[in-house]
Amino acid sequence: MLTVIAEILTDSEQAFQTVIDSFKSIQASVLDEEGCHGYDLYVDSTVDSPMQNKVPYSIVMYEYWESIQHLEAHMQTVHMQAHQKTTKGLILDVKIRILEKGI
Repeated sequence: MLTVIAEILTDSEQAFQTVIDSFKSIQASVLDEEGCHGYDLYVDSTVDSPMQNKVPYSIVMYEYWESIQHLEAHMQTVHMQAHQKTTKGLILDVKIRILEKGI
């Protein structure tokens, strides 16, 4: 099982909301994909805490995939291609981590 963490940065409230809306529109389709065990979107909490390191207009995706082959197939789906078209030019940077349990 792989855990994928993707941090996606946008530069404005409008871009941020458009990217979130696009992810929401494909979430059910992604969850129906073979090998997908989770696909969740997170944004900074409104909690006021000195522990919090907020990153404006950032989205963090947590995804759980059975294998790298399933993840790679996911990137080629029609809904992911549509998402990439919808969000083209709105995303400043993406950092992806592919993790396995270490313990």
